[in-house]
Amino acid sequence: MAMFFLGLFGLVVGFLMVWKPTKFLEMIGEPGWSEKIFGSGRGQTAYQAIGIIVIIVSIIAMTGLIQGIILSILGPLFSGLK
Repeated sequence: MAMFFLGLFGLVVGFLMVWKPTKFLEMIGEPGWSEKIFGSGRGQTAYQAIGIIVIIVSIIAMTGLIQGIILSILGPLFSGLK
């Protein structure tokens, strides 16, 4: 149940990052890595991309698929997790 509410919070934050990236740019500042990937002055695009990633991860967490994904990635490294 906690993952559902955490995912719901992530959905809201991700939606706001996609909808109003200028507010995040004013509050947090421009990410330094965004110039290399998106070009000069593209902080808004960086926040929108981060917002889309947050939305996708939140949906995966809400549906309960995140545990299976983490186990499939980290399972070979930590054999005790399986």
